[in-house]
Amino acid sequence: MIRLLLCCLYFVASLAQTPGWNLLFGTSVLNETHKYPLYFDNPVPKWIKGSLIRNGPARYEMGRRSFLNLFDGFGKLYSWQFPGNGSAFFSAKFLGSECYNESLKINDIAPYQTFDDLVPPMSFFDKELALYHGLDNMNINVYNFSGDCVVLSDTWKLYVVDCYTLDTVRPSKPGIPGVETGFPYISIMSVAHPVKEYGKNGHLTILQSLNILPDMRHKFTLVRTKSADVREKIAEWEVKKMPYLHSFSTTERYAIIFGCPFYIDIEKMLRYSLPKYSISFHKDEPTITYVIDLKTGKVVTMETENIFSMHHVNAYELDDTTLVMDVVSYPDASLTSFFEMDILMNKTRRDNVPFKPYLRRYKIDLKASKMTPVSFDKNPKFPFVNMLDVPTINEKYRSKHYCFVYGVVFKSDNKIWGNFSFVKKDVCNASGDLSWSIPGHYPMEGWFVPNPEGSSEDDGILMVPVLDGNLGKSYILLLDPKTMKPITKAISPFQVPFHFHGRFIENVF
Repeated sequence: MIRLLLCCLYFVASLAQTPGWNLLFGTSVLNETHKYPLYFDNPVPKWIKGSLIRNGPARYEMGRRSFLNLFDGFGKLYSWQFPGNGSAFFSAKFLGSECYNESLKINDIAPYQTFDDLVPPMSFFDKELALYHGLDNMNINVYNFSGDCVVLSDTWKLYVVDCYTLDTVRPSKPGIPGVETGFPYISIMSVAHPVKEYGKNGHLTILQSLNILPDMRHKFTLVRTKSADVREKIAEWEVKKMPYLHSFSTTERYAIIFGCPFYIDIEKMLRYSLPKYSISFHKDEPTITYVIDLKTGKVVTMETENIFSMHHVNAYELDDTTLVMDVVSYPDASLTSFFEMDILMNKTRRDNVPFKPYLRRYKIDLKASKMTPVSFDKNPKFPFVNMLDVPTINEKYRSKHYCFVYGVVFKSDNKIWGNFSFVKKDVCNASGDLSWSIPGHYPMEGWFVPNPEGSSEDDGILMVPVLDGNLGKSYILLLDPKTMKPITKAISPFQVPFHFHGRFIENVF
């Protein structure tokens, strides 16, 4: 009895430290809505015209089965629409993927590949079928490919959606002229963060082709994306080991792929059919970087320190032979285990997961094929700002010299997962670092919308979805990037749980 009472007291105490945490992670939110009117406490600038569309997991069970990992939750789209007349609306709808639609029909999680296992697990036959069907749940990001609105994950497959209604239109697995993707290759992996090509309307992305034959080399293909269905090969090269990738960088003339030693083991993938057990971090191996000339396709390879990174910030050219690349770095890949439900919902375990993000700069000397890591200065008023992740910048400064990056620090006191802060890092002068936070409020990835008549890099609006854990309500917050002070906010009609990525798409509302 005493033991039970102590457990109850501990549970209550943990909730007091991280109020509403169960609403942020792991609780399914099945509500959907279309064009629900939002009411801001102060007027919205009328120059804002478009929609902030976000993507993330929002359903963690179907019938008798549940997911064990946040990465596997059924994807849901959220849209905050701004017509430019001071009004605003909110929409939310589940992505109608093949896996989701089939799961609804059978009231069970259909046999498609998942990152982690299920409870109860699939049968051996269903696991083999899942491996054949592949990963289908696009719950990571949103892009606008030359007018085609798409949602995607770290896979080559994507879904075209209607960004006005959030309806799912169709899947797409575009071919690439001149690129062989058949046996012995399994060409299914890509990045969740394609990058806009400097001075052009298209984007750049990557196709990773895994060779299933023992001891044979794998293949990278750098690809130009012209629409949801049209691709063009820029460069192709072989690698001995295939790293897991989530994002990469571009400058005016180059693409930079940061191949951290977090490698995919194709034999384990075929044996277990689960990526969780098929990717491992090699702490004694260097990070291998590939710099690709976008015009000639020439690839330069170099090595740097052993490190892990998921999110690139920006890159640009200092001169003809020197590049600068900023990434969010980690000493290893232990962060990936954090998103297991058993860890997410256990305060002691999640607080003890090693979590040491650090904004890091690399100077790349193309002539010497050498990379030099550089640490940013700290502002003593906000020493945690350098620990940001899910970075966003003013996209007008993509592939250019820039100063400001915005992001979320998930552990501002370096002790409790739940002390969230939304921060501004000045990579040119640390005295410009700023932060916004409220205890018990959980900001998520933001997006910088530039003022069309602005002249400075930080002239615009930051749109930040936030969950108020104290009240159990979600709201969209508009921050002034110059001061990081709130301008206005509006309550959403229901909770918006933790989600991954998205973007503001102009003139879509």
